[in-house]
Amino acid sequence: MTSAPHAGLRRGLQLLLAVVGLAWRPALADEPFPSKPITVIVSLQAGSASDIATRVVAGELSKRLGVKVIVENLPGAGGVLGASRLHGAKPDGYTLAALNNGLITFVPNLPDRPSFDIGTLAAVSMIAELPSVLVVPAALPASTLREFVDYSRQHPGKLSYGSVGMGSPQHIAMEMLKSATGADLLHVPYRGGPQAVADVVSGQIQGTWIAVSVAVPFIKTGQLRPLAVGGGTRSPQLPDTPTLKEAGVREFEYVPWVGLYAPPNTPAPVLRVLSEAVQGVLDQKASRDQIAGYGLRARASSPAELQQVGQTERGEMAAVIEGLRLR
Repeated sequence: MTSAPHAGLRRGLQLLLAVVGLAWRPALADEPFPSKPITVIVSLQAGSASDIATRVVAGELSKRLGVKVIVENLPGAGGVLGASRLHGAKPDGYTLAALNNGLITFVPNLPDRPSFDIGTLAAVSMIAELPSVLVVPAALPASTLREFVDYSRQHPGKLSYGSVGMGSPQHIAMEMLKSATGADLLHVPYRGGPQAVADVVSGQIQGTWIAVSVAVPFIKTGQLRPLAVGGGTRSPQLPDTPTLKEAGVREFEYVPWVGLYAPPNTPAPVLRVLSEAVQGVLDQKASRDQIAGYGLRARASSPAELQQVGQTERGEMAAVIEGLRLR
């Protein structure tokens, strides 16, 4: 039998706990997302096409979401460093990464693949396609892609090309070009695109694929010569430069893209908020025009669409990379 004083004490404690529980419940409940700054990791150097497109979107996302969106560059290992940071981040939507298609679709098929499964990263939205052009030093005695290929074969083991790392879009695209044409070129990986471009300009290496937006200033000053653009149509910025198909290479096209990703297991409602916000940004003519001004093409998607693109291209590239004997 419980005494009245003890019963009263117990009821008092129960009441206190109930009050404390009510006080804490709002703090424990899901807060509206987002409610604090968001960090977007760019897995390539500042000034790269991926970086440019991401910064345009991030600036408008800040306005649309009502929180700061901070862009942080973390280049290295063909984008794996940035992806690794994302993979280990808390899955709450406050850490994101802009990752290019090389990392998402090529790297998982290489022998030295990352220790984590890139396919588990949560897709948010596509950001942009990055039309690219194959460039060589202006002093190189090759005015066309065919002349470049012939020149490389006439000087076996003497010509090299740059990329931002093993498995990067530039690396795989150039290896596919070699396979299609018989070009004799050695691969030189760089930490970032700007260093590769600088070495093409100086003649230290003899070629690289770079975004049209990055190439145009060097082409206009006569430091670089464009040989072919990677897409199926000519670039408005380089109307006199042929496509790969026009230059005689029909085996493939090369159109890199960059997408926004979140850590594995990020809740679907958070991904939806982020994806719809990116869609809203890219629906704005001003944003699309700003991105187009850099020679890029704005392209949004749902999380499911981007996830499907990654899965499909990973499967397609498995056979291609196997055929290139990069394993």
